Amino acid sequence: MNKGIQAYHKHITDTYDERSGNHEKSQWHRETALKLINDMSPNIGDSILDIGTGTGTIAFHAAPLVGKNGKVIGVDLSKGMLSEANKKLADSDLSNLEFLLADAEQLTFSDNSFDRIYCASAFFCILNPLATLRQWYSLLKPGGILGFHAIPETSYYWVREARKVFTKHGYPYLINSATGSIEKSEQLLNESGFSKVEIRVEEAGYYMPAEQARVSWIDRSDFFPGQYPHPVSNVPPEIMLQCKQEYESNIEKLITEKGIWNDISMYYIYAYK
Repeated sequence: MNKGIQAYHKHITDTYDERSGNHEKSQWHRETALKLINDMSPNIGDSILDIGTGTGTIAFHAAPLVGKNGKVIGVDLSKGMLSEANKKLADSDLSNLEFLLADAEQLTFSDNSFDRIYCASAFFCILNPLATLRQWYSLLKPGGILGFHAIPETSYYWVREARKVFTKHGYPYLINSATGSIEKSEQLLNESGFSKVEIRVEEAGYYMPAEQARVSWIDRSDFFPGQYPHPVSNVPPEIMLQCKQEYESNIEKLITEKGIWNDISMYYIYAYK
């Protein structure tokens, strides 16, 4: 593993290790994870892989569904998240569930190992979406299904508007770009080998107060998954200032009496082998 990837992994693991103690309190993460699996539930006896398992929401839900003859494996890059998951496992009576430390982009399972693969709220961390999806495809048994969350390019106003200004000045801003639209998502999955793709759009959002919107901005210290080096790490100071000014101008144009609309819509994607 090269130093760049190591640095990126540390960036991701440090962030999620820090969040691990409070992750169970996030009702939004729990609800969206359970919707992902409930909309495409496994069968008795299935083998399940839960990628980016976190504290194991999908994994714990899947284990009773597949029964004692089934198997569920949850993988994550964060030791903190896995520690919390294993605490819950130790307090359970489940014998068909285990958690492993693993890189979602470099999994070592045998081909044709799983009937279902799930990935809730983690795909945006992937650096190489096409290569990773091709690998996940190979891990599925014939007839197997991959279910994962993806985020449209229109979601999260500060990311959307920052992407516009940085792209204008020739600096790629890649988060959510691979799955940024239904058409892009379908093309990506078709290129990965999947024969059928279903994309269900879950629309959601809320108004952000104008005073908070006005101070929003992307800088080098922000958590930024899915791209390494950090997208603004090589932007010259004078270009950075110009981008910030253009960003602030764009934000002002979007502010209404209610504030600024923050779209948090999500794609629920199901791809069949």
